[in-house]
Amino acid sequence: MKQILKRKEASVLENTLVALVGLVISIAILTVVISAFSNISDKWTMRQVAREAMLKMETEGYLDSASQGELLFDLGELGLSDISLSDTTTSEVGYGGRIVLNIKGTYQNKSLDFAGGISRIINKPSDVYIRYESTAKQ
Repeated sequence: MKQILKRKEASVLENTLVALVGLVISIAILTVVISAFSNISDKWTMRQVAREAMLKMETEGYLDSASQGELLFDLGELGLSDISLSDTTTSEVGYGGRIVLNIKGTYQNKSLDFAGGISRIINKPSDVYIRYESTAKQ
């Protein structure tokens, strides 16, 4: 019975192999988490850029052409493409009037694809909708 319960001590090779497998799995999990947070961070930054544009709109009463160009440039830099500003207030409204910022676009989500034990980064398009409504305060 003692011979069955008596364990043979692991060799250096076995210990190294276990450590390497654990390291590879840890790196894979860390990579997936970082790529997911990267996409979330980009979309959060897009919403912040849109909110800043809305604050300007509240002050001016509408989205002027200079602010519109800046907004489109900033969103393009963040990876948003096919941007549409339909239903956005582009003509001046009076104090207390309703203003709308409506942004539609396509964002290329970067994600890892594991095919046959080989990982690669692929782009998956996703639609982004950002809509803010407020009142003019000029």
